[in-house]
Amino acid sequence: MHGSTAPERIVIIGDSLSTGYGTSPEEAWPRLLRHELHAASVPAKITNEAQNGAGYLTLGDEDATFASQISESVNASTDVVVLFGSDNDAGQDPEELRAALTDALGEISTRAPHARQIVIGPLTGFDALESDVTIIRDQEQAAARDAGVEFVDPVAEQWVAGPDSPLLGPDGEHPSSEGQQFLAGKIRTLLDQHQASSLG
Repeated sequence: MHGSTAPERIVIIGDSLSTGYGTSPEEAWPRLLRHELHAASVPAKITNEAQNGAGYLTLGDEDATFASQISESVNASTDVVVLFGSDNDAGQDPEELRAALTDALGEISTRAPHARQIVIGPLTGFDALESDVTIIRDQEQAAARDAGVEFVDPVAEQWVAGPDSPLLGPDGEHPSSEGQQFLAGKIRTLLDQHQASSLG
């Protein structure tokens, strides 16, 4: 455990769910989370590497994948890595997807041996690609379990009740401003739970 003065260094690996797509970068949940932690006098340094369109296998903006985001941002000083993906990997071979996840988690462990890893599955499964979302969720869950890493399942936990939820913007997929605030609260709770368990 670090001295209480050292800020916790949190890296966000993700896609358009974490960039503020559909709202604004200022309203993106990583930015809101930073404000919340700062207001609570919790020292934290949040690096948001998310790129629109990126997946574990799928290239997003600036040809980013989750692997390239990890290699650019995670190092020995990283304390927490949050991997939060949507359905950008829909249609990819499930075994390749699981292998890419396993590689990504292994790469984090190599670069930041003491870092806590949190894998968050797709946010929703309401659209025509529901089966794709289930496949992605299942591969993420399996890879996280194999790696001994925490997995959070927003679909099973029903973070978003339905496609008309006020947490979603007009496209029914990306978070609204209210949804961004909801995500910041959810992810802060995940971080707090760990703080409590590591101190307890």
